[in-house]
Amino acid sequence: MHTRCRPNAKSDTRKPVRDLSTPKKVWGLPDRRLIWGNQVPIRPLTLCALSAKQTKRIDQLAEPKKVNKCYVPNRPEYHNSWGRGSIIWKLPSKAFFSYPSARIEKLSEPKRYKEEYLQKRPFSSPTWHVKDASQIPEASSRVVQLAVAKATHPEYEGPKQVETKIPPTALTTHPTTRVVTLSEPKIKIETLYFERRNNELPIRPVSNAAMSAQPSSRTQLLARAKTVNEQYLPVRPVKQPIRRSTLKYVPTTRIEELSVPNARTPLTTNGINLDAFKVKEAAKVAICSPRIVKLAEPVKR
Repeated sequence: MHTRCRPNAKSDTRKPVRDLSTPKKVWGLPDRRLIWGNQVPIRPLTLCALSAKQTKRIDQLAEPKKVNKCYVPNRPEYHNSWGRGSIIWKLPSKAFFSYPSARIEKLSEPKRYKEEYLQKRPFSSPTWHVKDASQIPEASSRVVQLAVAKATHPEYEGPKQVETKIPPTALTTHPTTRVVTLSEPKIKIETLYFERRNNELPIRPVSNAAMSAQPSSRTQLLARAKTVNEQYLPVRPVKQPIRRSTLKYVPTTRIEELSVPNARTPLTTNGINLDAFKVKEAAKVAICSPRIVKLAEPVKR
């Protein structure tokens, strides 16, 4: 029974794969111009949702919120300030007929400089103070020449207007057939994608004249592949085959002696001459000369 049910199990597993492999049906293509309120929803609505009747609560929530008359944007300040409220306060009519108090008049007076601050400033005017010696009643011709403002170049042209004004005659004229043909975009046939043809043919289309042309001797010479140098040796294989004669070869006694590694005696206290590092008694008591002391000092860098 298990073997008979096996092919049916395969068909059951392949069924969702076939359903997923089929392309999705396109729905909701707009046949009209999309504006605010007639867009197709992202998710498709069911028939039950389309035929359902809304309740009174949903109708009540769907109504737009009423705006108070005080906040209706019909004020001139709202239009002049691009949708924002005016910063200038609107004064009441009583403010024009009232008199300020003594405290307000005192606060409205400008701040005065202190006497110490004015004494430190020799010139109260922002202009530079000119000394009496430099005040000349009549200026020289050179000073008058330098005082003349620099004039603009006669060939100077001012900046052009950003907005080009089109005359009414150009707006009412009808273009000719030549102008219409020139205004159309150029269609380029030569692109990166070509039509499918025989697999043996090249990717790019080759003209019939180029296919039937006979190449010259120079073209045939250049079409030859570059050869390898005569002294070139190919790469040796990683695994080199060994002949049967070498496997059956018996080495001589000399080869066996050379194949033995060099035997080194272990480094122990028996092989070291300890007397070689022994310092004599006379060397311990000896006093070195000042020249040796000078040479023994490290080099200062």
